[in-house]
Amino acid sequence: MPFEGMTALAVPWGTIAAVVVGAAAVGIAAALLPTLRASRMNILEAIAHA
Repeated sequence: MPFEGMTALAVPWGTIAAVVVGAAAVGIAAALLPTLRASRMNILEAIAHA
């Protein structure tokens, strides 16, 4: 019995674009949130907590 299932993976370009944009947004947020928090700290306090 030959393979009769799906022969090609079909993912719409809109879905791929949404995943890429979403992943970029999460990555940027993951980088910015700690940066903003650190920028508001007193330098001597930050060194004391290290």
